[in-house]
Amino acid sequence: MEFRFVDWDSSYNDVILLNFTIILLIFCGLRKYFGIIANINASTELLEKNNTAFGISLAAITFAVAILLKGAIYGELANNMIDSSIAVGLYSIIGIGLMAVTRVIFDNIALPNISIRKEILQGNKSAAIIDAGNVIATAIIISTVMSWITTNTIERISILLVGYIISQIILTSTTYLRVKIFQRQNNQLSIEEVFKTGNIALALRFAGRKIGTAFAIAAASHIVSYELDYMYILLANWFLVSIIMVIILSTLSAIADATVLYKIDANKEILQKNNIAIGALQGILYISLGFLLSELVL
Repeated sequence: MEFRFVDWDSSYNDVILLNFTIILLIFCGLRKYFGIIANINASTELLEKNNTAFGISLAAITFAVAILLKGAIYGELANNMIDSSIAVGLYSIIGIGLMAVTRVIFDNIALPNISIRKEILQGNKSAAIIDAGNVIATAIIISTVMSWITTNTIERISILLVGYIISQIILTSTTYLRVKIFQRQNNQLSIEEVFKTGNIALALRFAGRKIGTAFAIAAASHIVSYELDYMYILLANWFLVSIIMVIILSTLSAIADATVLYKIDANKEILQKNNIAIGALQGILYISLGFLLSELVL
């Protein structure tokens, strides 16, 4: 009887090595790619200007790409080097491109009254934090859709694009709703104007809610029935279940806020005092509940 301490199939070594090489190449080009997409000289911002906001944004992009790569690797089940390398490279490039599109949507639809890129260049850490929350949230969802895809066909790529569109509709709609609720609760105060003042506490809460929402949408993917031959029905069901999961998350978060922040006026602390501790706590509560929700229904 043979006892193995490590379960490792050496036949995958070549595939793993090639995929790892592709991943390294993608990471090595991140700074340059980010600069091209944002029309920014990354070296100038990092070295000459010591722009902390830009560093936060670039760090978030790096982490988001790592999440994307996880989805690309997990989703590809091919054992041969060519199919596996094409999957990792192709879906990673598509995912990075979709993140760039996400930033445009975020700037022009979700928060049209603030230029995130301009604020980051001016060193606004608040803008960098909400940008970070946006790209990480998008990466979580794209990675989820990638895990459904097992081939490199045009049909599967179209499924990824449809899944991306669905996720952006939900994320953008929830962001728009939060902006309107914020205005109603604060005498029509614009949330963009608060971000322009560099309110880090509000940015942390905002980014946390965005990432938590992404986890709720990912949780919905574990509930719907996966049928390879009925992918568009799957996506429609995913959309409906995602809305339900977001509502559940919002309810749980409201209960958690009322319990953890008992007798604390969180809105006053964040808006008037820029209380980063409260903003961070509310943001992490939302992320944690979303993450646990996605794991509970796994």
